[in-house]
Amino acid sequence: MKKPEKKELATTGEHVVYVVSRVVDWVYIIFFLVVLLFCVYVIYDSAMVYEEASNSGIVKEYVIEDDDGARKIDFESLLAVNQDVMGWIELDGTNVSQVIMHGDDNTFYLSHGYDKKYALAGSAFMDEYNSRGWMDAYILIFGHNMNDDIMFGQLRRYHEKSFFDEHRTGTLYTPEGDYPLTVDAELVVNKDASEIYSVTQSKKDATPFLNYISEHADQKRTLDPKRKYIALSTCHSQTNYRQVVVLSYDSNTKKEAK
Repeated sequence: MKKPEKKELATTGEHVVYVVSRVVDWVYIIFFLVVLLFCVYVIYDSAMVYEEASNSGIVKEYVIEDDDGARKIDFESLLAVNQDVMGWIELDGTNVSQVIMHGDDNTFYLSHGYDKKYALAGSAFMDEYNSRGWMDAYILIFGHNMNDDIMFGQLRRYHEKSFFDEHRTGTLYTPEGDYPLTVDAELVVNKDASEIYSVTQSKKDATPFLNYISEHADQKRTLDPKRKYIALSTCHSQTNYRQVVVLSYDSNTKKEAK
C-alpha cells in the first residue's frame, strides 16, 4: 500500500510544479504586456510633446496665409481662448514660429499651452516683469530648447556666423499690427547675467542691455538705441548658461500688407 502513496505524492508534486510553471509564464506575459504598453505610451507622449512644441496644431487653426504667401494671425480667435496671448514671433528661414504668452509668473507657461491646458512642451512667454503688450524698450522671452530644432531649439544655430549672416529677418505679429524684425545679435550668457535677466534694468531704457550686448555678443550687427529690443532666451548645453538671440524692431514702422 505504501508504493501507491509515493506515486500519489509524486503526482501531486508534478502538479504543483506545473501550476507554478504556468503562473510564472503568466507573470512573464503580463510583465511583457505592461512594458509594451509603457513603450507605446512613451512614444505617443513624445510625439504629442513635439507636436505641441512645433505649434503645428495652432498654426493650422490661427495662421491665415493668402495666395501670395503673406501670413496673418487670427488674434481675435486666439484672444477669445486666452487673454494672455501677446503676439507671435516668426524668424524667416527657420523653424522659430511661436505664439507669445504673458503669465503672472515665470513658471506657469513652462508647462502650459496657449489654451492654459497642461502641456509638457509649454509655451514661449514674456518675463513676468515685462509689461503686457509691446510697449517696453526691452522685452525678454523664454522658450524651451527642443530637439529637432523645435520651439527655440534652432536658436543655437545663430552661433554659427554663416547662419547668423544668412538669417537676418523675421516678423513680430501683434493684435495692433505687424512689425518687421531684424536679428541683431547672438550670445551665450550666464543664467545670472542681470543685464539680460533683470528686466527692470532696461524695460524703460534699453541702454544697460545694449551696452552688455555690445561687449559680450558672439555675433552682432549695428545696435540702434532708437529701436525696441527683444531677447529670445533658451537653455544651453552648459547647465549654468543660456542661449540668447537679440531681435529689434521700429515701433513706428508696421509691416505693409501685400
